[in-house]
Amino acid sequence: MRQIYGRDQVLELLNGRLSAPDGRFHVLAGMGGTGKTTLALALAERAQYQGRRVWWVSATEQRSVSGALLGLALSLGAPPAQIEEARAGVRNPADVLWEHLEAERGWLLVFDNADDPGVLALGDASVRDGNGWLRATQAGLIVVTSRVVDQQGWGRHGVVVPVSCLGAAAGALVLQDLAPHAGTPADAEALSQRLGGLPLGLHQAGGYLGSAFALERTFTAYLEALDDRLPLLMGQASHPRSGVTHTWELSLDALAVQHRAQARPLLRILSCFAPSADITSALLDLQVLGDDLGMTDTSVRNGLEALLSVGLLELGATPGPNETPSVVVHPLVAAASRQHLSVDVTTAASRAARVATSRLRPDDPDDWPIWLRLLPHVRSLLCLPPAALDDRGLSAIAWAVVSTCSALRWSGAWSAPEALTRDALRQTESLGPHHEAVVNLRYQQALAALYQGRLDEAESQLSGILTAQLSTLGPEHPATLATRHESAHLFVEQGRLAEAENACRDVLRDQLRVLGPDHPETLATRHWLLRTVGELGRYAEAEAGYRDLLRTRSRVLGPEHPYTLMTYNNLGLQLAYQGRFVEAERMYRELIEARLRVFGSQHPYTLQARANRAGVLTELGRGQEAEEELRDVLDTEIRVLGAEHVNVLDARYELAQAISAQGRHQEAEQELQEVISVENRVLGPEHHLLGHARLALGETLASRGKLEEAMTELRALLDTQTRTLGPANPRTTLTRETLAAIEITST
Repeated sequence: MRQIYGRDQVLELLNGRLSAPDGRFHVLAGMGGTGKTTLALALAERAQYQGRRVWWVSATEQRSVSGALLGLALSLGAPPAQIEEARAGVRNPADVLWEHLEAERGWLLVFDNADDPGVLALGDASVRDGNGWLRATQAGLIVVTSRVVDQQGWGRHGVVVPVSCLGAAAGALVLQDLAPHAGTPADAEALSQRLGGLPLGLHQAGGYLGSAFALERTFTAYLEALDDRLPLLMGQASHPRSGVTHTWELSLDALAVQHRAQARPLLRILSCFAPSADITSALLDLQVLGDDLGMTDTSVRNGLEALLSVGLLELGATPGPNETPSVVVHPLVAAASRQHLSVDVTTAASRAARVATSRLRPDDPDDWPIWLRLLPHVRSLLCLPPAALDDRGLSAIAWAVVSTCSALRWSGAWSAPEALTRDALRQTESLGPHHEAVVNLRYQQALAALYQGRLDEAESQLSGILTAQLSTLGPEHPATLATRHESAHLFVEQGRLAEAENACRDVLRDQLRVLGPDHPETLATRHWLLRTVGELGRYAEAEAGYRDLLRTRSRVLGPEHPYTLMTYNNLGLQLAYQGRFVEAERMYRELIEARLRVFGSQHPYTLQARANRAGVLTELGRGQEAEEELRDVLDTEIRVLGAEHVNVLDARYELAQAISAQGRHQEAEQELQEVISVENRVLGPEHHLLGHARLALGETLASRGKLEEAMTELRALLDTQTRTLGPANPRTTLTRETLAAIEITST
């Protein structure tokens, strides 16, 4: 008997029904290529081995079905006269057959390839009625193979047995059987996964690799060749049912005959999205799809239901109570459908993504899970061939990417937009550098660099964008204002505090006039202005401003909006700068709880709040607790942000302080030296944040008795701070006082 992988459970079920029929016929149902006929053949072999009578009927054509079954009735003893009467329409042919079938026991009757259930209908009765060729019986077992997976289409006497694709491991066994010398089990499993476990694809690939004349001789080589040579590798066959890239066209042809031709363009559209990933309800807007296809909502719905009915779509994850179900396209179905792309199809898919992303808020944590489900589909659109896209489609994809990048940044995936914008800019190059969507892609690319701490790169990109916007849109266009705002933000991050304050005040003045005082962008600029004021040492002014901004953001955006929580964080900083550590610790504790609720434990903002609180704990004399917290934070921050991100450097600085507070000055010195080395390279020698670490190093050196080294370090720092922050800045003053105390000690 033939070896069948991954079907033991189904074979066991059907084999049991051979011995103990349940009174219903069983439909092996699934999309083309899942191995339904192979499974039925394996069952037939087992039945014959058990000594049972087995009959096999091709159910592709109604006339041949009738002829075969009347021939079966004759072989079972039906009088020739009854057969002739049945052929003439005088007698019900199914009654003639079943009178003799019921007299037999323990048989198996297979109807193969009944992709149109109507072929098995008789007269005015449908297969659902159970009084035609398909009937309830205890005498034997009827098995039907079909692409129709809809239980309703088979009626109460039939039971659908889904035949899906194989798992990666079972598929690998199929490949290794057919091509035992083509590679390792792991290589076979990788190819099996790429083929989606589709038995027809596995047999076609394995048969090819087993040939002495194959160009590709290994599983790995075949896998690499698939993307470029799919039609050749998966399309050659002696019969359309045997070729992967042709078999599903038969299903679409059958649906067209049933007046459901809209199924074909709908499948083409859905194939533009990521295969094997849930195509969410956000992308399945019936009106949007209908507008592009010239169909009504009802027609689109019927088309989707038609694709589900023949297994070309599968339902995805179970939806919530008020959600539309998602659907999934098999990777080979998608790849085959992509061979037939047109501009109308790609435009419809691109517009669906554009509309879906435009209905979500990038800054709303409740929407972030939806954004993550949309992400693979946005990426898939970036892989569409340029020849199949026009300007409308390219523009829609670009805007979908812009919105997605913003959502990724808010959700804490700060590195993800980089590759996304790079790919999108490459694909939309034909739109030209001044196209609005392209400029916005460049803006998102600049923000990706900014949030990852590559400040010089971000400055270069923002400068180019701003120059273009000032000449084409003017200084007060909302897009220009956004770029001006981020340029001011960049100055803060670079430590160019005087420039940052001037830039913030300039853009804020225009935002108040154009956008209004409560616009989120206006409030964001106020935030960065206050951050600058605080870093310049005007702590009381910054505190008062943050308290007012916190009230406004809570009213406008909500108390747990990411922007509101950012204000709360920076208010805590001002309290710590003023030595009010008990108040600051309480605020940070509350902030961490809120950020855990909103962002989760891995978000950079949650980690930042934990590091800030740990710094306050050190000041409160809880150095060991602070150290434990900071080491835990750093483990995650380094993985999420990279070893040289400014947040990581801040946490390492706080760790050195916690270590030093516990009297381990040598260890603290080493940590600070490393932090200073990286900050000097990443931020520059005159950045104000570098001053924190250098001051701490001076104090640590003094604690170790290295007074000359400490004074040398602090004199150099004092010179820099006097020049960049001014002699009256509190940080400059603190360095001067620390230096003076050490000088007294040394004399």
